[in-house]
Amino acid sequence: MACKWVKGKLLGKGTYGSVFVAKRAYSSLFASHFSPTQVAVKSAPRNQSWSLQQEKKILHELRGCPHIVHCFENDDFESIEDGTEYYNLVLEYDDSGSLGQLLRRDGCITEFEASLYAYMLLKGLSHVRKKGYVHCDIKPDNILIFDNIPKKYKGAVKYNLKIADFGLTKKAGERSYRVVGSENKHRGTLLYGSPESVVFGVHEAQMDIWALGCTVLEMIFGNGGLWSCSYDAQCLAQMIAYYYVDDRISFILPVFNNLSANARDFVARCLRRNFQDRWTADQLLQHPFITQNQIILQHIQAQSALGKLLIDIPFILSQIPLQLFIIFLSWFVTYNFLKMFS
Repeated sequence: MACKWVKGKLLGKGTYGSVFVAKRAYSSLFASHFSPTQVAVKSAPRNQSWSLQQEKKILHELRGCPHIVHCFENDDFESIEDGTEYYNLVLEYDDSGSLGQLLRRDGCITEFEASLYAYMLLKGLSHVRKKGYVHCDIKPDNILIFDNIPKKYKGAVKYNLKIADFGLTKKAGERSYRVVGSENKHRGTLLYGSPESVVFGVHEAQMDIWALGCTVLEMIFGNGGLWSCSYDAQCLAQMIAYYYVDDRISFILPVFNNLSANARDFVARCLRRNFQDRWTADQLLQHPFITQNQIILQHIQAQSALGKLLIDIPFILSQIPLQLFIIFLSWFVTYNFLKMFS
């Protein structure tokens, strides 16, 4: 069977392969209505593609959530390039890029926008947890932004957020911890790593919540988040193990006190040193930082709808006389027609 996609521009390279933009190899009326014109293709040598095939399996189980990137699981294909056989995983794509690229380009966003984006991410993380998985590498660069904004968010935010890159994802409860000083590597990106994951190699759902807290800080304050990018792995592990205290986030990040009370409390619930004290995604969805801004969003949408109605009123009124005349004329003709035969 002919391949549906032709790989194009290289988007990036990672530990487990390369990512390309791909376009449809052929066009048809059926294809144009039921599949996208371009996708992202994650590609790795066939003999090194275990991670991609595992990612396909995970995304199949996570399908249906609007805040998790979609996998076209029936479109994966093999190719031979320079004598090497490659496995190619096909994912949805939008050229808007990632949240990380957005923040590096535009800087920080408002608390209100960050709250709406946090809601999207929490819905995604809640779904991941319900399916029994831990993402293990939540960070702005692994969150894709899409132009297809859900109707409820239009006018409030510019993008729809979707969690991507499930290459490090593991089953919850699956043993993966290590002792301090062992050679086993930490899963994920150190700057977004939770204390238990960086120091002891414990990788459970709570580490995703920690990373979410770091991501929310980065959205509001710009690139950098909780920790300075200048810290190396050993220094970061020591700081977390010996100096990080729940109520001293402002000592590490002085601008933390500039947040609203709701935002400070939300982030603090995410960044508890003891992972057992961190709130779950479902609990955070009920936090005032989320719920109160959802209410504000509803008011904005209601005002927008009212404004549209007010704009349309002159047109509606201009149509009423004509419509009444047509109704009267129809009645008059029908009445007289029936009278002729009575």
